[in-house]
Amino acid sequence: MIGPWKFNENQMEISTRESLKRAVILSTFHDNALLALSVTYPALLPLYTRYHPLHLALVAAYNTHTSSGSLQQGERLSVSQEFVVSKGLLVEEWIPAISIVYKKTTPRYKAIFPNGLKPFNKGGIDEKIAAFDVLGMNIGTDAALATIKTAVVSNYDSLLADRAAQKTAKTTTADNSTASEEARVAAMNMQYRNLGNIMDVFFDTREAMCALVFDLVTLRENPQTIFTGGIVSFATDDIMAHTFLAVDQIAAKITGSGFFNLYLSTTPTGTDSTAVPITANIKKYFAASSFGVTDYATHRYLVVVSQSADAANYRVQLM
Repeated sequence: MIGPWKFNENQMEISTRESLKRAVILSTFHDNALLALSVTYPALLPLYTRYHPLHLALVAAYNTHTSSGSLQQGERLSVSQEFVVSKGLLVEEWIPAISIVYKKTTPRYKAIFPNGLKPFNKGGIDEKIAAFDVLGMNIGTDAALATIKTAVVSNYDSLLADRAAQKTAKTTTADNSTASEEARVAAMNMQYRNLGNIMDVFFDTREAMCALVFDLVTLRENPQTIFTGGIVSFATDDIMAHTFLAVDQIAAKITGSGFFNLYLSTTPTGTDSTAVPITANIKKYFAASSFGVTDYATHRYLVVVSQSADAANYRVQLM
């Protein structure tokens, strides 16, 4: 029995079987590249014409899947991931602020956290979510901690609502999964067919052309999620090049002093988007939609601009 020939295996389809989001990222890159390059290379226009409807169908299926609450792990900010964000606020902001008012050795602090962080670390997701409700009750009417309690209650309510939505969204999961799977396979198969066409028409420059038309970084590798680096005073630096989706969640912290802005640009070190302000030493969680762009295929460069007189270090995580 002769085994499968690797060139007969569609890597676009294979690499996206576990992630509809990854398929949308590959498709967004490919669709935009075909359109942009067809001006210089007219042979790409027929490929765009036949691919674009499949791309639109995939994006529509993805959006329907997202709105139904039925996305699988890794395809949007799940309840578990949102819990991680809330716990990050607890550990990095709320606890330090509470400990300024009440030292950790005082009876009042121990009354607020009688079991330390154990309730947030053990048990199922529902028990961990409930720990935020208990924290809010333990803070009570303490005027010195009123702002923190408001934040705790707000995060608890958000977690509770998302958890309820997750539980009640199962009725449309099967239908949406079928539609999105069909759209994924159709788009990835057409990309594979386009690859064959490009290999034929642009044979002498196939390596360079494929790098322009296909998102090879996303296709080949498990995406990097944490980016670190340094920036000198009043400088502008690139953090990463990445194909974002509007719902992508980002966590950013810059260690140093002063203020910084993040941009999602069409060019390296560019600033052609809405700025997302970052205050030094405070971790910020936000969605890619905060940059106010609509074309995530061209706005791919995450840029940091320093407004500080001191050097600083940044850590950016894709959630």
